[in-house]
Amino acid sequence: MKKPILRLLGLSGLVRKNYSGKQIPTSAGVIFVTSASFAAMIAVVLYGFTSLKAQSALLCLLLVVGSSLVGLIDDVCSSDASRGLIGHVKTSVKERQMTTGLLKAVIIWSLAFVSVTVSRGAKPLFILVFDATLISLAANFMNLLDLRPLRSIKAFSIILALLLLGDYHSSAGLVSVGLAGGVLAALNDELSEECMMGDAGANPLGAALGYWIASRLAVFVKALALLFLILVHIYSERRSLSKAIDGNSVLRFIDRLGRS
Repeated sequence: MKKPILRLLGLSGLVRKNYSGKQIPTSAGVIFVTSASFAAMIAVVLYGFTSLKAQSALLCLLLVVGSSLVGLIDDVCSSDASRGLIGHVKTSVKERQMTTGLLKAVIIWSLAFVSVTVSRGAKPLFILVFDATLISLAANFMNLLDLRPLRSIKAFSIILALLLLGDYHSSAGLVSVGLAGGVLAALNDELSEECMMGDAGANPLGAALGYWIASRLAVFVKALALLFLILVHIYSERRSLSKAIDGNSVLRFIDRLGRS
């Protein structure tokens, strides 16, 4: 990632402590939106603006850009007082004011609902709510993982590779592939702890993958994915995902791969 971008983030006050206590720029993941936009524009050029494939890519781009922007707002305005979705709900009720974390969750879910409604047409309301929930939880899943360098990036890369193997011709995956370009550009800076992607980067990665899964895969696969995401979120409300990863030899190996 270009040094001027990191310098600009630092000068703007977007600096946070990472897991090792080092003060570094956060929200560097906003750059991912640029590569996603290029991918969507390529889809428009190749298939035509009115084609279903181009429209699917543009709807995914809308979701990605919106997820990144609300993630950026949360990076800027959030505090450590509220943890987890339940924590944000409790704080919002107690203080009678919506936290930025809860606002982010509501906006991402709403964007997901609009995206699947427009892209999938006349579907039962239950299906649309199901798909929107899957997408929004996928977005937050990447955020839950983003506590160590490369952890979210590795999860994104593994899921992206699996989706490409099973559905490589999907127009819904174009934006995810475009995001991968931005991820590669930020790889070295994240590894060397020069920056963090923040919610502005983690949320769009998960949202794009969630959109791909929701719009293309079989109902059974989507149900398994949603169940997994719900269980992870419930677990993370009470326990540490980092400790769970460290307690599993396979996950620990993958997590530490590339890191000292």
